Amino acid sequence: MSKSKYPSATLSNGIETVVKKISIALLLAALVSTPLRAADLAEEAVKYWPQWRGPTWNGVAPQGNPPVTWSETENVRWKTPIKGAGWGTPIVWYDRIFLLTAIPLAKEMPIPDVIPAGTPNTKMHREAIGSWKPQRFAIVCLNRITGKPLWSRTVREGMPHQGHHRKAGFASESPVTDGQHIYAYFGSFGLHCYDLEGRLVWEKDFEAQPIKYGVGEGSSPALFGNTLVIPVDTERQSYVVAIDKRTGAEIWKKDREEDSNWSTPSIFTHAGRRQVVLNGTKVRSYDLSTGELLWECGKQSQGAIPMPAVGHGLVFAASGFRKDTLHAIALGQRGDLTGGKHVVWTLSRGTPYVPCPMLWGEELYLLEDQSFFSCLGAIDGERHYLKHRLPGILNFTSSPVGAADRIYLLSEEGRTVVLQRGKEINVLAINKLDGKFHASPAIVGDAIYLRGDKHLYCLAKSSH
Repeated sequence: MSKSKYPSATLSNGIETVVKKISIALLLAALVSTPLRAADLAEEAVKYWPQWRGPTWNGVAPQGNPPVTWSETENVRWKTPIKGAGWGTPIVWYDRIFLLTAIPLAKEMPIPDVIPAGTPNTKMHREAIGSWKPQRFAIVCLNRITGKPLWSRTVREGMPHQGHHRKAGFASESPVTDGQHIYAYFGSFGLHCYDLEGRLVWEKDFEAQPIKYGVGEGSSPALFGNTLVIPVDTERQSYVVAIDKRTGAEIWKKDREEDSNWSTPSIFTHAGRRQVVLNGTKVRSYDLSTGELLWECGKQSQGAIPMPAVGHGLVFAASGFRKDTLHAIALGQRGDLTGGKHVVWTLSRGTPYVPCPMLWGEELYLLEDQSFFSCLGAIDGERHYLKHRLPGILNFTSSPVGAADRIYLLSEEGRTVVLQRGKEINVLAINKLDGKFHASPAIVGDAIYLRGDKHLYCLAKSSH
């Protein structure tokens, strides 16, 4: 087995890229106030998808085992209609599922004037403007076993400050939970903390965020310990801010030289220091405690959306807007690493515009938006297969997820391509559901949860 010469980096929750059941269970036990008995740890490890990209920050459910095949009539445990629209990933804690939505209102409100000066009159911009209606921004809680709604809370009502991209909506962010509270971020409409029963604990306003072409917001918060981290990359002064999850108070705030972007931070530990890595035209890593900029690496494209993956002592940062780039950056350095020896390997073909890279063991998987899939050696960039065309003419916005040595790729058209994990392409199934899908799946135990434009599906192997 290949070994990296670089010291290992662990994700913020202390889990290596290849995780064992007991490691995850111990982590999750530490997140809640009531300790779990040792005998319960293995069982508890399969009950969580607490954030965007899941318990390993990488889209992998190490103890998950969802079905390989499904349809509208096969392996559907439940199918629940969801009011409004939202493309954030649903999150799971024990027997509850939480998601964000924006519900159009039948009332008139003025359109806020925060579109950046000089925004061109493009087709994208006209479509975004045409989508403007007053919205009710809400958190929804469902029972994970039955799919029945438990509660819904309206956090704000108002006219969105801009329209949205066709691949997004007015609630594109994913919430995050620590097992005691839900942290829901709606961009310009603020950050809101609720307990698991739907009681408001605190909320924090954010000023209106003007986004290029008026296509809306979409970065999700990241959480480690008592610290929430939120990037705000706009056409004004971009910044990243750390917030105390207990009170909503600001811990630190750092300006960024970035235009509009929609990436989500990844938090990890390397050499005893907790870091926040955030994509952009430059990949930047900050000290979680102080916000100090530790290192940066340029030559990414504009609109560098995918959340970086971390493992083997490397950060894997991808971008794909008008040019394909991927940089495997060695940790443990300081300063500007652009073009230097600490960029261990690069790739200029087959990188994603929106979907995140998925690091699983020693393989890095890349899903391009238009039906191409690649597998590379994470440590050295070896091309096991590159730009393999998936069956059918499919478009992808959601990111890959994995469990039980299988990779699940959910297309916008509702077709999920299921692949065998490994260095050779092996299609196991192609499953079709009704509707449009942009949100990334969540996997917990024997079920996979897919959020469409009208329904949330729980897909699990039937016992009959």
